Amino acid sequence: MKTPGATLPARSCRALLLLALALPWTQAAAKSPLEEAQALQQQGKLKEARNQFHAAAETFRVSADQRNLAAALSAAADISVSLGEYPEAIRDAQQSVTLRQALHDDAGLAIDFNTIGMANQYLGNYQTAIENYQEALKINRRLGNVVGEVGRLNNIGNIHFFRGRYMDALEVYESALALVNANAGQSWNAWGRKLMIANIAAVYQRIGLDEQALQLYQQISGRPQDMPAAEYAQALLNEGISYRRLGDPVKALELYHLSQAVGRTARNSDGEINALRNIGIVKAMDLNDLPGALQAFAEALRLSRQSSNYRGLVQADLYLGEVLRRLHRFGEATGHLQEAVSTAQTAGLVEEQWKALYSLGRIAEETGLPSSSSNAALEDYRQAIALIESVRAGIRLTSLRTDFLADKRDVYDSLIGLELRQGSPSVDELFHWMERSRARTLQDRVAARTPLIEPRLQEIQAHLPRDTVLVEFWMGNHDSMAVWATASASGLVRYSANEIRKNAAQLLAAIQKNGDDWKPFSRELGEGILAGIPLRSHMIVVQDGPLNIPFEVLSAPGSDKLLIEQADVSYLPSARLVAMPGPAGKGWLLPWRRQLVAFGDPPVSSTDALAQKEQWQPLPASADEVRAIARIIAGRAETHLGADARKAYLLDHRIDGVSLLHLSTHAVVDQEHPDRSRILLASDSPGNAGYLFQDEVGNLDLKNVDLVTLSACDTARGRMVGGEGIQAFSQSFLAAGASATITSMWKVADEPTAGLMNQFYYSLARGAPKAEALRAAKLRLLRSNSALSSPRYWAAFILTGDGWHPTTRVIPWSAILILLAAILVVISLSLWRLVSVKAAKKEPRKALQIG
Repeated sequence: MKTPGATLPARSCRALLLLALALPWTQAAAKSPLEEAQALQQQGKLKEARNQFHAAAETFRVSADQRNLAAALSAAADISVSLGEYPEAIRDAQQSVTLRQALHDDAGLAIDFNTIGMANQYLGNYQTAIENYQEALKINRRLGNVVGEVGRLNNIGNIHFFRGRYMDALEVYESALALVNANAGQSWNAWGRKLMIANIAAVYQRIGLDEQALQLYQQISGRPQDMPAAEYAQALLNEGISYRRLGDPVKALELYHLSQAVGRTARNSDGEINALRNIGIVKAMDLNDLPGALQAFAEALRLSRQSSNYRGLVQADLYLGEVLRRLHRFGEATGHLQEAVSTAQTAGLVEEQWKALYSLGRIAEETGLPSSSSNAALEDYRQAIALIESVRAGIRLTSLRTDFLADKRDVYDSLIGLELRQGSPSVDELFHWMERSRARTLQDRVAARTPLIEPRLQEIQAHLPRDTVLVEFWMGNHDSMAVWATASASGLVRYSANEIRKNAAQLLAAIQKNGDDWKPFSRELGEGILAGIPLRSHMIVVQDGPLNIPFEVLSAPGSDKLLIEQADVSYLPSARLVAMPGPAGKGWLLPWRRQLVAFGDPPVSSTDALAQKEQWQPLPASADEVRAIARIIAGRAETHLGADARKAYLLDHRIDGVSLLHLSTHAVVDQEHPDRSRILLASDSPGNAGYLFQDEVGNLDLKNVDLVTLSACDTARGRMVGGEGIQAFSQSFLAAGASATITSMWKVADEPTAGLMNQFYYSLARGAPKAEALRAAKLRLLRSNSALSSPRYWAAFILTGDGWHPTTRVIPWSAILILLAAILVVISLSLWRLVSVKAAKKEPRKALQIG
């Protein structure tokens, strides 16, 4: 697990309050002692200043000058917070509150409630802190004191942040930023804006969006005089954390030392503690300077104890324990980590709890004792995961959830690896944790539309189609395995992770070249990962990490044939999606209803920098591909080619009720920023590209779509995110409601792709399930005895999602005509009989003849 820097929001606002309200003592009484105390405070002589304020307070108490007594006590309390002497700060501020309530001094009351809130915050009494901040906020709003309101919102957001309620913190910070932006002309605006942007960036850091956080920090860099020293030190610290996470520990350490110096000069013990902690982290994790790290953490612990800073104590114990673990000083490490867990529980610090529990679990594993240590480690890991998921449950925005587990999957992997190494691991238990650690955001999106089954093996087996085997892979750091299941049986196969990684990478590279270099890797990897798995006619694969490969090209164990010659293959990001329901309300489709909407050959702009960089050319074969598919399918087709292949058609509900969506075009994948991956379409504005971005795809309404086919390059590729998998277009289209997607794993040639697609839709139109139809198209190329038999041309395209059902069938016109003819025959016969009966009734009867 990556050990992140201790990202924090900017420090609680006190300086901003002093801008809003100067100390309210009068000019007549005891002027000199108060001015002297102020001067000492401005010189940084905080203890002397506080003593002077206390002396002045006694004078005012004797003279019964209640107003100046409250002011002196309030100022002393503020200094005590800076000195880390929080109980004394609370005592003085509460006395001031009593005096100011009697004096109806609301402005002063807001300051005192804020001071009490801060002192309780640093003591870890979060509920008490937030109650006092809210009292101060009410007063600020009643007085119309916007600057005070911004400060209180900041502090309330900080409490949410410390308790792991990141979305609540983000919501409060953004509301404060809106107030700042609405008061652009105020003298405090620059300070307030920098403070709130820094805090929003801190939330982004905590949930894994480091690049976005760094962009925000860069917006507010420079002009340190715009911010009080404490907040400037915190901004420097958080900027350093972003640099470290993005791979520049030297720049990070430089910023940490600068932050420490600013904190020490400002007599801000909390800021200095934070800087020391991050100095220790970068030395331990990036520079391999464990003695230097121990020194930094020990100094942070000393300062935290001196100031009774609960959060500082927890984090210093946590990181001291982690460094001592790495030094194999397990007894000392355990003591510090257990202290961290205990204090974190008392203070309600969720993030620190799970990290300490994770480290304790690793110590229990590393000590190598028998089952008792294994059981303790398992319990520690399970508790850590429960805490992680409690935090994740509070993140409401999908875009922020996606990266949350990126640096936390290590905890899941440690639990799975330990259970795997036990004598008789439970296959169902292993499978359960595997499912808990993958495609979580996609699972959430699907579950928002319809409940998903439990991530248990028996539940999955009950939904497996006939003659199907599901195989879910797990790749740990050293161990790896696959859990397989059919409707009636299940099992476990173990592998060497290093061998699989090497062979998978070599196979994937070799497939994309001409020649037969891929064949040895196909045999070795096929024997390595398919042996022990009962092959069936249909295979569903849940990939993991480096096994993001086309399984169809693997050699079947004990055979000279490829897997595609024995089975069709569908891919799923999570096994729970086996039970994902198909499009709602779709049975048979009438032939005059639209079955397909297809886009092809959008114009390539000569002024588009991306098109020039990618060297895109027009795609006339893609237009031919779309026309051919439109002729093949049984239902009505709506095609948009060239300048008519407009993005707007996808956004204005033009595809509602359509079973098939086909996009034959160019695409580019940004593996660092998945939201910037895009599909080329035509724009409404001449000369511009109408790119459909990956983050836009997830917002489409595709709940009635059976299949989305992206006949374009690289659309199955994307950034690998721990706990989520490959962030590719396939996941985005499934999240939007599509039942299945076909995407490509590498750059594909225009004309061979058109031929493969024509064959695929031919089989699809005749009722073949989607995976079987794709297999038939691939086999046609494989057995063509031409250059196109190379997997370079056919293996790129993979089907993700429901491949075991056919698409919505279309009632053929012939059936409609036969039905109409039958109806006409029935009507004709009925009319003939009716006419015959009437004619018989009208015919006169002959008289009876008597002989």
